[in-house]
Amino acid sequence: MLSNTLQHICKPSQIEKPNHKQLIMKKAILVILFLGILMNHGFSQFISNFGLNVGANYSGQLWFPQNPQVKIPATGYKFGYLIFLSTEKNINKIFSIRPEIGYIQKGFKNLVELHFPDGSLGNTRNKNVIFHNMALNIGFKVSPFKVKFSPYAILGIHIDYMFAYKDVLVEESSSGQAYNMYKSQIDDFNKWNLGLMSIIGLQYNGQIYLEFEYNQSLTDKYKSSTLRISDECWSLKLGLNINKIIK
Repeated sequence: MLSNTLQHICKPSQIEKPNHKQLIMKKAILVILFLGILMNHGFSQFISNFGLNVGANYSGQLWFPQNPQVKIPATGYKFGYLIFLSTEKNINKIFSIRPEIGYIQKGFKNLVELHFPDGSLGNTRNKNVIFHNMALNIGFKVSPFKVKFSPYAILGIHIDYMFAYKDVLVEESSSGQAYNMYKSQIDDFNKWNLGLMSIIGLQYNGQIYLEFEYNQSLTDKYKSSTLRISDECWSLKLGLNINKIIK
């Protein structure tokens, strides 16, 4: 079904019936908000800040062939979005610990044109593979300057769990049958991912902040004797320290 160039990686499979994964994603966001309310009311006496941040990210998959005969598919980076609830505990005037829990959408852009055995070009319905992830960030924050516009840096770990995904769909012109392009590969992906988190940020008056984050995986999304795949992601986030705004 595939050209020889891609037959080792992309193995289209017949599309499955729709499920309730979008509903699961909405429920996950509601769970995050519910946990945030509990954290704010139950632990307010132990934390220095309680906040919400949202933003956009730019993510992709790094494909490393372990065998020269394996040809990897042409893929690119895609835009997604994220939403996190955070708490912060000051250690002293400069250092603090900031854990976050939330949802982040990752994935990659498909750049492959699929040809079927009759020579026809498959009709690609969507260009992006989308991963839906619940995530936990635990960061060590350094704020050296206590001024109105205060720069800071955060180093820590990022842990995410892929609870659902959306594959690229390719339609065969002669039969009208749709196929999942990467399903056979993604089903073997590790759902848990551990990575390093690096953030530079700017905070205004202790209330509003803007952050640029880079996340590089330490663990492999997929690993075999012929192929290794890992995550890479950049994010731009805007956040509020809710307890400093609503007093």
